[in-house]
Amino acid sequence: MRRGLYWLALAGALAVTPLWARAQQSADTLASKAVRKQTAAVARQRAEVQRLQRDVAAQESGSRVAAGRLKQQDAEIAELQRQLQTAQQSGAAAGKGR
Repeated sequence: MRRGLYWLALAGALAVTPLWARAQQSADTLASKAVRKQTAAVARQRAEVQRLQRDVAAQESGSRVAAGRLKQQDAEIAELQRQLQTAQQSGAAAGKGR
């Protein structure tokens, strides 16, 4: 009887081993797929970050150019105001001299 139980236990262990190995392979395959999926997601996000960084750099460059143009225009306006003030003062002085 004991010998029969021994063989039964041995047969059960031998039957379960391939099932366990197959389940382990399935789990490893799922984990591997999950890792590949996460790696692809990280790569996509990294590419998106790089694209956004390029967009920000382009906008900052455009802002610097626009700020330079505004500074130039402000200088031109200030010069024109000085010229106008000088002309008005000259005209007022000429009017007083009459």
